[in-house]
Amino acid sequence: MDEELNQLKKLIESTIIQERNHIFKYTSPLLSPQSSQAKTVFLEYDRSTSNDRHHNYNLSSIPYGVSCFELEERYIPSFNEFLVKKLRYHFDQKRKVYLTDSILRHFSVHNEDGDVEEITILDIDFYGETNHEIFSYWLLFEHLFELEEQIARRVEVKNFIAIQSHLNLIDDYFGHLMGRKNSYFPLKMNKDELFSWLLIEIESFKHLVEEKALWKSLNKEPEKHFQHIFAAALSRVSELFNVCMLAEPQIGNGLVDFIFSQGNDSKVCVELKLSTSSKVLEGYTKQLSRYLTSEKTDKGIYVVIDSGNSKSSYQDLLNLIEAGKKTGKSYPDIILIDASPKLSPSRL
Repeated sequence: MDEELNQLKKLIESTIIQERNHIFKYTSPLLSPQSSQAKTVFLEYDRSTSNDRHHNYNLSSIPYGVSCFELEERYIPSFNEFLVKKLRYHFDQKRKVYLTDSILRHFSVHNEDGDVEEITILDIDFYGETNHEIFSYWLLFEHLFELEEQIARRVEVKNFIAIQSHLNLIDDYFGHLMGRKNSYFPLKMNKDELFSWLLIEIESFKHLVEEKALWKSLNKEPEKHFQHIFAAALSRVSELFNVCMLAEPQIGNGLVDFIFSQGNDSKVCVELKLSTSSKVLEGYTKQLSRYLTSEKTDKGIYVVIDSGNSKSSYQDLLNLIEAGKKTGKSYPDIILIDASPKLSPSRL
């Protein structure tokens, strides 16, 4: 049994290293496009889409159109879509499932027909329930795939700023498996990058509220409760990217709800409001402006959550946004979140 567990440990370890290299390979075109590894990925994409591109080109060259030949144009994924799929799948199988099965195959006995006849290791041993070291290695394995999925999401939305930080984190966590332990300076964002990063994270929070039933925790709750939920949602990712998040710091013109910063040069103020407040419009046009002046930054985000029974001041803010649209003005610094009750899909 000890021999099997040692083999299992080595297999998990080598799989983690293999997957780490896989992640670095398929993010290299975004971070080091001139590297030999990136060029390999570019060529792979070219080969994987060449037949379909050739097919579509030939279709466009048919003089009488394609309708009489019952031929259809083939879908060609963008390079970004190609990278996302490579990070998530091995052909059509989730990479995590594929690699777990690959490890298990080393303990499988097959019959003459190629079917699995016996597994030589018990589930409780395989997943480390009887061995703390094996269990710890599986935790590392799980964590790597969590990070890989986060990277895939960043690639999906083209938020490339965050990718290097994730790669650094991977090598900080898993570098010791390759006989080294790299330490990196966390990614430093200027104020524009910090602002863009924060907009994306707050949009993710908005998605949780509107589409993932987090509205149930916010509906008709006081503003202080909103602040606590918001802080809980943003604190972990802020820590990951070495962003300092201060809740209600005392500044010259009162208490701004949050300041996100990386040093003195990169600061973003975030003010939260409920639509039931009588000062929704004033919070944006006056209050947030005063906070920005106090913090010597021009970057601020105004987040309003609406769970019904809104005051006229909320409508005034909506009118401001609509009036701006007519003159070509946009308000990317205003994020409106709908926390009103929603029917479950089964009841629609």
